[in-house]
Amino acid sequence: MELLKNLKLAVKILRKNRNNNILVYTHIDTDGITSRVILEELMNKLNINAEFRFLKQLGTDTINEIPFNDYDLIIFADLGSGQINLIKEKLKNEKTKIPHIIILDHHITAKTQIPENIINVNPWNNNIDGGKEICGAGVCYLFAKTCNPRYTDLAKYAILGAVGDVQNLEGKLNGLNETILKDAIELGDIVAFPDLQFYGKHTKPLFASIKYFSDVRTDLLNNDSRIINFINNINRKHNLNIVAKESLCDLTFEEKRILGSEFLNKCNKYVPNSWAKFLPKVIFGNSYEFKQEEIKTPFRNLEEFSTCINACSRYGDYETPLQVLNGDRDKYYSKMITRLNNHKRNLSKSLQYIKDEVEIIQTSKFQYFEVEKGMIEGHIIGIVAGMSYSIEEVDWKKPIFALGELDNGYKVSARCPKLLSFAEDINLADAINYASKKMGGSGGGHKFACGAYIPEKGDFIKHLECRV
Repeated sequence: MELLKNLKLAVKILRKNRNNNILVYTHIDTDGITSRVILEELMNKLNINAEFRFLKQLGTDTINEIPFNDYDLIIFADLGSGQINLIKEKLKNEKTKIPHIIILDHHITAKTQIPENIINVNPWNNNIDGGKEICGAGVCYLFAKTCNPRYTDLAKYAILGAVGDVQNLEGKLNGLNETILKDAIELGDIVAFPDLQFYGKHTKPLFASIKYFSDVRTDLLNNDSRIINFINNINRKHNLNIVAKESLCDLTFEEKRILGSEFLNKCNKYVPNSWAKFLPKVIFGNSYEFKQEEIKTPFRNLEEFSTCINACSRYGDYETPLQVLNGDRDKYYSKMITRLNNHKRNLSKSLQYIKDEVEIIQTSKFQYFEVEKGMIEGHIIGIVAGMSYSIEEVDWKKPIFALGELDNGYKVSARCPKLLSFAEDINLADAINYASKKMGGSGGGHKFACGAYIPEKGDFIKHLECRV
């Protein structure tokens, strides 16, 4: 098994360079930040001194900033596999020593001959789907566990990374993620249980969680009174006492089961017949929670914790989530909550701008909108695109693309409801990658959520029409 072979080789290289100069780069999202936490703790456990830096992206503009000549070992985590050609080309031009390079990644690997000084630890090498079965933090965890099988206290970070990377898209974690999850559960760090797939299980009242559920557009979307009537009717029919203002976490398993079944019945009335069989995957699933975190806080449920991290990292604050994950809750807890509240206000303001000022343009297979420079920040335009499914003019049965003008080009984001991605097997990542390359840019991501940077709009929409 090449994955295990490369893990062992990578550990061997790490131990060989333990007294040398080591530099670690990690990505900046939840998966990247949890990757860093795992690797920091690993280095501490092994008494290895290493320097850590965050890297927003590895591309032609950032490769020259990496000081290859100054280090004996450079580790890239949650990025690097797709940029091996770029690394190779850069190293060809280096005039001094060539460092060892370890890549701990889950993104698709570039098609190229990998030189001896690079070890690419990647699940795709064994035809394991890195988009569904393990994230970057998960690969970092396997690396740590290969160093020492007793390091299972790091598993919880890998599970947070996986949930942050939406690898529970179909309701639960699968593949290698399940194996890692077992380690975290056995150690008592994480609890997993059947639940409904409404967001805000610990931080929102139940009616609000239902109100913003947009994977299926029913008459409950954005309608408080209908939601409360819906819940009251369920109470009368089943002799229950579900309170609309309580959180989902307050409900019993039986209450959740009945609520979910009634919601499924309602959704069935609003979807094409061929889509109905996929409905259970977007309504029912598993919840993953940190056992030691307090209930009714945004740190208990892993999806909500990931939102807290993104509320910092998307605005360039990587230190706050890093310190919170490392256990510093005095100063950084309140700072993270402040960031979260600001993030929510930005999203609400941006969504209102889309409703009031922006035209949703329909094509036969998708829809899109354009945002002028400075109106919506590029790092949240993808989230806003996903939230736009709550707008009546947006067709929830089509993908949506958002083009945000930047100082030197455009940020493009694509989203579609989970149900649509299941029922139509849409691959937005393939479409956005193809169209962005045609425009001299680059892009990629998940089938249901992805992004790109392009230098100009040009015929970008026409290129999308060829692939969506």
